[in-house]
Amino acid sequence: MADDVADFILPILRSGYIGEGEQCKEFEKKFGEYIQNGNVVLVNSGTSALIMALKLAEIGYGDMVVSTPMTCLATNMAILSVGADIIWADILPDGTINPKDVEEKLKDFHWKAIYHGINKLMPKAIMCMDWGGMPCKLNELRDIGDIFDIPVIEDACQALGSQYERELIGNCADFVAFSFQSIKQLTSIDGGMLAINDPNLVEKAKMMRWFGLDRNSGADMRCNQDPPVAGYKWQMNDVLASVGLANIRHLSDIIEKTKKHAQYYNDRFGIETDSERESGYWLYTIFVNNVDYFIQYMKGNNIECSKVHDRNDTKTIFKKSRTYLPGVDHFDKHHVCVPVGWWLTDKDVEGIASLVLGYRRKYE
Repeated sequence: MADDVADFILPILRSGYIGEGEQCKEFEKKFGEYIQNGNVVLVNSGTSALIMALKLAEIGYGDMVVSTPMTCLATNMAILSVGADIIWADILPDGTINPKDVEEKLKDFHWKAIYHGINKLMPKAIMCMDWGGMPCKLNELRDIGDIFDIPVIEDACQALGSQYERELIGNCADFVAFSFQSIKQLTSIDGGMLAINDPNLVEKAKMMRWFGLDRNSGADMRCNQDPPVAGYKWQMNDVLASVGLANIRHLSDIIEKTKKHAQYYNDRFGIETDSERESGYWLYTIFVNNVDYFIQYMKGNNIECSKVHDRNDTKTIFKKSRTYLPGVDHFDKHHVCVPVGWWLTDKDVEGIASLVLGYRRKYE
């Protein structure tokens, strides 16, 4: 949180206008400039951004979406909330969705659709998630989406500041959702943004976020409008947007400090990075044989660690989608995340790395 955030908030609180107004427009503009994509729509959460993407892709009750179970529950709750069913795809060792398995699943449904002569048997979208900030293999996913004529929806709620082929995340998939929830690199206390590849959908999305009404119509009574689309209450307000404006000034420094810490870990642990994909390292994930024991070991040395997210496909609400996913099995059993954020000092990072290496020498 920026030290001078109160200087941004207090004038808004006293202005008599705290709803969606000029601060929201400015935050939307500044964020678009940061990711170098002006086709962005500000909403009240990353989850709302994901649901908006699904709605814009015309996915609804009875449709199917290929997704990953190794993610925050919000990713797949969004799919359930529009009435769609999930087809699980396996993951790569880095936690991101496996394009080959996505393609195999889609081919399987393609042949079933041909055999039965029912196109509705085909999944309508690919939902991918950038685990901890590590970008998915977006070119491969986009090629697969093109082959089967379905969009790629990217959950980048952990990937702000990450890059794919030297381009900031927010420019590669058909829809890219971001989160400004309290513990993200950029926080507005809560909030989200949807980057949209097709500029023709931006105005529709902006109407969708506020009951299908056009807030820029200039009408004395907006409720007299005849909404062209069904809408929701997904707009942000100027109070939260002012927090975002205070914090976005420091975003580049935050990302760079976090990447510096991650690079130190990579060097100490002998980890080679992918030249095609550069993580913003919202999480730094390592793998150990006994996760519970490792967590207790680190806690005993005053370092908090956790798995952060549990696999979704074991939850009761997703039980009808369950399938065999060996990559997820291995990842979920062995992954754990250690602190990497900008708030750490160089001494903190050195100490954490030494503890991890000491554990590896003694117990692995």
